[in-house]
Amino acid sequence: MTRNSTIRSFSGQQSQLKKINWPLLIGSIFVVFMIFLATFGPSFAPQNPMKENYALKVEGKIRTPPYPAFAIPGYPLGTDRYGRDLLSRILWAVRPTMIMVITVAGVRLLLGLILGMTIGWSEGRKGRFLESLLSTAISIPILISALIGIFMIGIDHGLWAFIFGLGLTGWAETARLVSEQTRMIKTQTFIEAARALGASDRRILYSHILRQVMSLLWMLLAFEISSTLLVSAELGFLGYYIGGGIWVEISDFNAVNVEGLPELGQMISSSLVKITDPSTMIVVGSMIFIGVLGFNLLGAGLRLRMSQEWLRGKRHSRFLSEAIEEWLEDHLLRPLLFWIESHSSTLVTAAVILTILLGSWLAMNSLYVKPLAASETTIETSGTQPLWASDRHDGNGTMWVPLSLDSGPKSIWNVPLAGGAVGKPSVNADGTIFVSSKEKSLISIGSDGTIVWKAPLDEIAVGAPALDSNGRIIVADVKGYVTSFDENGIRLWRTRASTGREATSGPLVDAKGNIYLTAVDTVVALSPDGKSLWRTIAADTYLEEPPRLSPDQSLIFLKNSAIQTDSGELKTISIANTQEILFTDPSFFSGANGQNYYRLGHEIIGWHLDGADLKIDSRQTWIHDGTVLLLPYDQGVTKDGLTWFYYTMQFGETRMIWLDAQSRVIGNYSFQNPSPKVIAIGQKGEAYLCGSTTVRVNCINIAPGADTPTWDISIESPAALLGGAIIPGRLYLLLTDGLYALESLEK
Repeated sequence: MTRNSTIRSFSGQQSQLKKINWPLLIGSIFVVFMIFLATFGPSFAPQNPMKENYALKVEGKIRTPPYPAFAIPGYPLGTDRYGRDLLSRILWAVRPTMIMVITVAGVRLLLGLILGMTIGWSEGRKGRFLESLLSTAISIPILISALIGIFMIGIDHGLWAFIFGLGLTGWAETARLVSEQTRMIKTQTFIEAARALGASDRRILYSHILRQVMSLLWMLLAFEISSTLLVSAELGFLGYYIGGGIWVEISDFNAVNVEGLPELGQMISSSLVKITDPSTMIVVGSMIFIGVLGFNLLGAGLRLRMSQEWLRGKRHSRFLSEAIEEWLEDHLLRPLLFWIESHSSTLVTAAVILTILLGSWLAMNSLYVKPLAASETTIETSGTQPLWASDRHDGNGTMWVPLSLDSGPKSIWNVPLAGGAVGKPSVNADGTIFVSSKEKSLISIGSDGTIVWKAPLDEIAVGAPALDSNGRIIVADVKGYVTSFDENGIRLWRTRASTGREATSGPLVDAKGNIYLTAVDTVVALSPDGKSLWRTIAADTYLEEPPRLSPDQSLIFLKNSAIQTDSGELKTISIANTQEILFTDPSFFSGANGQNYYRLGHEIIGWHLDGADLKIDSRQTWIHDGTVLLLPYDQGVTKDGLTWFYYTMQFGETRMIWLDAQSRVIGNYSFQNPSPKVIAIGQKGEAYLCGSTTVRVNCINIAPGADTPTWDISIESPAALLGGAIIPGRLYLLLTDGLYALESLEK
């Protein structure tokens, strides 16, 4: 090969390299990568994106989050400040973010196209007026107009608020480019020819102008997506994002932004924990940077691809052959344009509606978590069920009652108890109330406040008397004995439940009549006739709470232990490993919807057993940081699947938190009375809280999401509150000096 031919070959290779559209190629790679993550990312997530870890071992030592990258197996990118896996959250976050920005960009592009063609075609006074409006829209910063638009619609409306806010002036740049193209095209000779042949302005716009401008749409869409993604990141940094944007006041002039669902805007809003460690922000920001850069390069590449200099290149650089282009022109494009012209109004309206509906549907599918349906598990019972059967209303310990007291109850009577009351009240199906006194007696009180009978006890009772469907009353005492009475106060039997350990909770009864109670660290089971069935050590600490039956009554729960009711054997249910449960006070419990749950710190995990296999049904948590200091004192799930947390501390504030099925905080209420008690959770999810001071007992009914109680009542008494019970139309409160009955209008 000669030197000249070598030079020509090298020059040819350089020419071919120059023909490569590098922005289009690189941008396409980035965009395909983002689309791939949006489509398949969640399936590659190694961890649950909502799972919090507050104590993991790093280099042999227990550390608190955030955890650095590559320091813990299974967390390659580290975690955020709540211990949630960053890689998993990013893989989940791309989808809702891309759905939102593509939907908003599509709406902005459609508005910009229509308004731009209208402005560019208009002349005279109308044209100058429309041009001034366009200039005004361009002069308003998109971020400012987006904040105003989102505020007007309300952040709680999700995608609709972002479509309105980002589309308020976001169409202006596209409209300016389209209007300039329209002005340039309308001066061309073929436009004059069409006008001379009698074509109307409308026909020229749809048959000629739109056809010329349509070639810009893909380029404009890429730029719109890039711009929308950048603005959405800015909004997220300010605390406005899809699925969030809820500010919770924790004290005067102090509030925190609650975020939880994996979405890039949410993640960027809370990524900077401390200025000396911006690693989380770098990771999240890099993903946003890839998206912005990718769509920007794609738009630039498409613009270069359609430029006249590029199109004058060799035929192999064109998209399609000349014959194919002519066939498409004659058989597809021209007939399609005529059809569009004749149905223009209908098509524009349908396009806008379909774009918004499709975006909303996709966003809902991505962000919405289907609420848990009530379990089909039923518990077979016999006889008439008590209205309030044990310490926590029922054997499952749900605290949920199928009623609401919407009007404030009024005091109707009280029964003083000589020597003082102990434990909590129970209420039978006929309305009879049972309480215990320090004078070692069990007292039956009628619904009218009269004492029906008194039965002597050998020792002071503990907790509430347990009631079964056959009218029996079961009482536990401080010496570890359990005593059974019939409905007339006649003693049936007395047996020692625990040797060397006192009973530390009231008993509960299952559907078979078996009795369970806590004795310090042990769960004790007795048969209906008082015979010992089994005793199982279930904790390594002193406990004063009653055990809870699982929904199907095959297990008994006490804190982190699950015991088989038929044998007393501990059931191994490994929802979290030993490292994860450190400092989280884990607890099994039953929901009023018939599901099994496990609380791990501030996270609620729904689960069930499929034979021997553990299946996780749901995970719910909320961002508590800055709102509460301690772990939940109590928790539960209502019949409708509403999750609630109860936080309290001695002589401090009490806070009730409600979460919906999407882990969104829908209620956050602080009750200022010292150390109040949760009396019950009502049918609508409302909490009935009562707290005692040195002069009175104050009770409220606070609904999820309400700023003020539905009602607030007080009982003037210096006595301490022991417990209460709610039945249709009545609220019973047991104070150390006696039983108080309050009646409501609802019966």
